[in-house]
Amino acid sequence: MASSPLVDSVAALGRLASELDTLDSVTEVYTRAVRAADRVLEFDTAIICTVEDGVFEPQASYTTRLIPAPPLAADAGIAGKTHRENETHVVDDLTTHTDANPTSDAFRSVLSIPLEDGGVVQFHATEPNAFSEADRHLGELFVATVTSARNRVSYESALETERDQFAALFENVPDAALQYHLEDGVHVVDAVNSAFIRVFGFDAEAVVGEPLTELIEPGESVTETETQTETQTVQEPSKPSTTPARAPSHHQSATAGTTSAGYVQPQLVETKLSERADVEVVRETVDGPRPFLLRNIPVATNDGTTRGYLIYTDLTDLKLRERELERKNERLDQFASIVSHDLRNPLNVADGYLDIALEDAPEDVRPALSEIQDAHDRMARLIEDVLTMARGETVDNPDPVDLDTVAAAAWDNVETDAASLETTSQLCIEADRTRLLQLFENLFRNAVEHAGPDVRVSVTELADGFAVEDDGPGIPPERREDIFESGYTDRAENTGLGLAIVEQIATEHGWTVAVQSADGEDTTASDTGARFEFTNCRLEGDADADGETGRGLDRSLSAERDGADGEHEHARDSGHSYSHRYGHGHEHQHEFDWELTRHQLEGWR
Repeated sequence: MASSPLVDSVAALGRLASELDTLDSVTEVYTRAVRAADRVLEFDTAIICTVEDGVFEPQASYTTRLIPAPPLAADAGIAGKTHRENETHVVDDLTTHTDANPTSDAFRSVLSIPLEDGGVVQFHATEPNAFSEADRHLGELFVATVTSARNRVSYESALETERDQFAALFENVPDAALQYHLEDGVHVVDAVNSAFIRVFGFDAEAVVGEPLTELIEPGESVTETETQTETQTVQEPSKPSTTPARAPSHHQSATAGTTSAGYVQPQLVETKLSERADVEVVRETVDGPRPFLLRNIPVATNDGTTRGYLIYTDLTDLKLRERELERKNERLDQFASIVSHDLRNPLNVADGYLDIALEDAPEDVRPALSEIQDAHDRMARLIEDVLTMARGETVDNPDPVDLDTVAAAAWDNVETDAASLETTSQLCIEADRTRLLQLFENLFRNAVEHAGPDVRVSVTELADGFAVEDDGPGIPPERREDIFESGYTDRAENTGLGLAIVEQIATEHGWTVAVQSADGEDTTASDTGARFEFTNCRLEGDADADGETGRGLDRSLSAERDGADGEHEHARDSGHSYSHRYGHGHEHQHEFDWELTRHQLEGWR
């Protein structure tokens, strides 16, 4: 029984699909498809075009006539309408169709079918009414077959490119790495990179297919002392872990099942092999046992097997730097202790005897003794500044602090003569109160020393922080980058550490500090006052138990100082303005009690 033309066409489509499945490039798919299209449809010309840079670019064609034509715009003609509307169009007579833009009068009818992701497939005939409704459906099945083959090739090509890139990355990553799969809970090596071979001293052929635990586990004879000597880091376990485990948190050693050095014990390691993990381990290398950060990266598979990658980052140099940093910190602590005890105590003794000498000193000797007292004051400030720099640390647990209250307290701690402070921030920030107090003290002292005894200082609020400014001569633009350097000063009597301490305290809090002119503009003028802006501050704005926000905390402040030769007056007006006046000789009062350090006095205030 003879088959119908439609059945033959459908069978031809099936054979074409099988042929296209053997091809591995899009160009081959397009070329094979148009050459086999006459098995499915009757036509005179077939062409596949894609849209490139706004025009149709032919990718493959099959024709009995070669008709040259200029490039066709992507929105022109029947092809443009097909692409624009993403619909199949059958034109029975091109000579009468308003959208037609034929390149040759030889063609009278066309079957135009959109191609997925941009483009068209067209079949032309020299006769009018050449394509039926059945041809339309066959043509769409033809295009669907071509599209499926093209997408498969594109996907496989992209996958191959990705595999090649990953293989290159795996091979060239500087850390030792291996690919594994699990067999009965044991890591079996599938591949290793060149760094693994270099670090652990194995040939690739000798490693692939072998259990990992038998390759790089330190021997039983390795002791803690030997490991410490080899790596010069910390004490290692006599038998460290050999397979990756999941630490309780990212890159932290477990609190149970670990050695005193923080490395995971074998019994803990094999409990969570399917999870991503970062853990510190010790592995046997060509140079002996070394500490590593081991990253376990599992990979999902369709066959249910557990596969993944292990990456070993050598921590030897990091451990050496950590130990060196620890030693430097220990020396710094010792230095701070020496400064605090061995230097400050003798200075307090000298101050005490100097006060006694001043009581009975003749008038002609008093000026010299006053100079000595000034030198003692500078030495005391230098000691305090050095201690502040030496003991700086990150602020981990800040508390809500009322900015105006701390600023006023700092103002009381500084010899300000006729200077005045105005606080208008009404701001509450999260900070370490003691360190914030030191920041304000150094800023206020800097303003008084550089802007004169009658300087006006103000503390104002910013969108994400606060600013401290004065009405003094300002800081020249060319010096603004240098003022935070330790030891930088233009006055012989200063330590040059004040603003360095300010920057250090800001850094401890995670704040950003910048200096500019007091008018708030980053101008080149140096006669508009100095302005220090502290941004990236964490503001306390949540409502408290009384329904008030953190900006409305109590700002009450009372401070009275009595001196032998003068009186300190402290007044506060409704605009939060503070004025401090010191009588003659107030700044040189000393009590003969060298056991009371400045920090103790601050703690009792």
